[in-house]
Amino acid sequence: MVSIKWTKRKSPTKEEITKFATANNVSNIVAELLLERDFSDQNEVNDFLHPDVSGLQDPFALNDMDKALETLDEVMQREGKIAIYGDYDADGVTSASIMRLTLKKMGVDPIVFIPNRFKDGYGPNLDEYKKLVEQKHIDLLITVDNGVSGKEQVKYLKDQGVKVIITDHHDLPAELPEADAIVHPTIPGSEYPCPYLSGAGVAFKFADALLGDDALEFVDLAAIGTVADSVALKGENRVIVTEGLKRMKDNHHVGLEALVKKCKLKLNQISEEDIGFKIAPRLNAIGRLDDASSAMELLTTSDEGLAKEIVDETEEINAKRQGLVASAYADAQEQIEQQAENGVLVLTSDQWHQGILGIVASRVVDQTHKSTMVLQYDKDSELYKGSGRSPEGFNLFDALNAHHDLFAGFGGHAQACGFSIAEPELNQLIPLLQEEPAKQSFDPNSPVEKVFDLDLKIKDFNFDLIKEINQLAPFGMGNPKPVIQLRDVRFTNSQSVGKDASHLKTTISDSNNQVSAIGFNLYEKEQENKNSICDVYGELGVNEWAGRKNLQMMINDFEVSPEAAELNHLQKIYIDYRQKILSKQLMNRFDAIVCFNQAYYEMLQRHDLDCKIIMFDEDCDGQNILIYDRPHNLELFKQFLAKNKTAHTALYLHTTLTSRYLKPDMNNMKEFLKYLYSHENIKPSDMDVVANYLNIDKNDIDFYLKVFFELSFVKMVNGFVKKAEVSEQRELIESPTYLKRLQRNDVEKILIESDFDNLLNWISEFDCHN
Repeated sequence: MVSIKWTKRKSPTKEEITKFATANNVSNIVAELLLERDFSDQNEVNDFLHPDVSGLQDPFALNDMDKALETLDEVMQREGKIAIYGDYDADGVTSASIMRLTLKKMGVDPIVFIPNRFKDGYGPNLDEYKKLVEQKHIDLLITVDNGVSGKEQVKYLKDQGVKVIITDHHDLPAELPEADAIVHPTIPGSEYPCPYLSGAGVAFKFADALLGDDALEFVDLAAIGTVADSVALKGENRVIVTEGLKRMKDNHHVGLEALVKKCKLKLNQISEEDIGFKIAPRLNAIGRLDDASSAMELLTTSDEGLAKEIVDETEEINAKRQGLVASAYADAQEQIEQQAENGVLVLTSDQWHQGILGIVASRVVDQTHKSTMVLQYDKDSELYKGSGRSPEGFNLFDALNAHHDLFAGFGGHAQACGFSIAEPELNQLIPLLQEEPAKQSFDPNSPVEKVFDLDLKIKDFNFDLIKEINQLAPFGMGNPKPVIQLRDVRFTNSQSVGKDASHLKTTISDSNNQVSAIGFNLYEKEQENKNSICDVYGELGVNEWAGRKNLQMMINDFEVSPEAAELNHLQKIYIDYRQKILSKQLMNRFDAIVCFNQAYYEMLQRHDLDCKIIMFDEDCDGQNILIYDRPHNLELFKQFLAKNKTAHTALYLHTTLTSRYLKPDMNNMKEFLKYLYSHENIKPSDMDVVANYLNIDKNDIDFYLKVFFELSFVKMVNGFVKKAEVSEQRELIESPTYLKRLQRNDVEKILIESDFDNLLNWISEFDCHN
């Protein structure tokens, strides 16, 4: 299991939080979260917390938007044929759907082509372009969520007299196609205020330029594409997602409504998490295993019967996708284990479905923190085709690009790549890849660094806290959902759940409070650290069941708290024998028995034991020992702990003293001293009578008398206890007997009265085993 190192995102002071909260009229929780995200300007704070349509940017600020509309208008004026060329993922099909619905509003019924992942591949495909020209006789091609990498393909279209509008958001190549218009947010010299737009976001801005406010009918589709493509939820993207979620119930997209219903969601309660974990995966599944055109048909149809039919098919495809992923992931485990020493994993099979390789690679990266290439052997082409994923800190594109001559095809970016390669070249590549992590100074075995946002207690949890946190929604890339740390808590009532019993259902508890929790793939880890005191990291949410709402923490990770880890270590060394009855047989199991008092040492020497009997100042490193008796003071015990690295230490801590430790009663001491000063002819042997008369324990009387003699409060004159003339004020601790008793009291409190966990906590401060 990957080790994770958790640190706080930022640590603003209480004063900074309070000042920020007051200035921006927000709670301290919201203030802390905003400060951690580097907000300072009040206008920025207001825009961030209250995104609305006023935050939508001028669509004509996008590069070539005016040219795009002029080109479209020219073709429409002569009633030319228009085709939309999309992509097979959720961002691609929502982009194509927005463009199709927009053009329909303009009176145009465009041809829509969604490439097949396996037959056509990603992006501009010259063969398909030729079919559109030769068979469909198009006059204008509009690309959505692709196109900027198609220099040669666009040239072909232009040579055929076809107009081309590219709408895209992907990384720009060194040379751009010579299209009639390239609508893109990061064209140098024409940078858009929100450079993070998704393909659907760019398509929505195209609709905005054409339709104005009527384009908001499609903002829910843009929200799906934006969340699905994991672009940064900053600036205008926050507006698109917020408005999209808000308007989803009003925009009446029949197919989307059917899909939402199949996901068992409510249109007026959709969240960005519902898009990311339920809606988008189903749309993506179609393109992974089948023809993604049906996903675009679903989002654009007005036929409820067709929508239901496609949704039912989609559900079947998604279930199949889940099964294929689970099967391939399980199948890959043996190879992962075999490559445990490798820094880059290369997993191959001729049985895995090509459409799910990227998902499997991502899961393996999460599992191992290693760059992973997952490949399927295609018998028709006699090539391995695959997807690669890598953790943050390792640039997979650079690693593969260093050996680009070995690939039949290759492309991607730092954390994700796609490729095809012949078997001989793959065999050459594998050992070369193992050199790449060192070249990038990347250690796959180092802890993954993650951040948390709030350090809270369970008592701080309530529904108002969730409302405060959700003021920062929508959450996603660039604005992650706040992670809460709960320190020094325990898991109780833990059980395994899920089809493979790998997930953890538990209750997180501290001394006074508790909250239910779920942790995916964490049951085994919890069992390995059962009963440990832990620091837990997760997100607070609501579990709704049978009409009841309860707080629930979604556990991202947990670690045995540093203090608890030390205690766990010490629990393997120190053994509580304080209530044990010692027998000769039991004592002989130890290498040595350690004494702090000479009398016990001499007594044990007479017992004819097989083990050694030693005093506390003798060396016992590496031995299994039993500490027989109590030291007179803790300093001796601290010194012993600090210098003896024993194998195991059993704590018996015996004494023959019958009285409990004394808590000196000042009133009793004063009353006793006053009695001695006011009575004549009192002998030490009379103390039983005095104790009974004063109703003070005889042991206490003996102790007080000894202290009085040491401090010269009294003296012996002719066998009687008499008042002494004290020349100066004396403190009780100047009495060796009194001081010794206080020290013995400390011994009793810490070594005897403490429960074992508290005793180990105290021992940990002086122990030398760590």
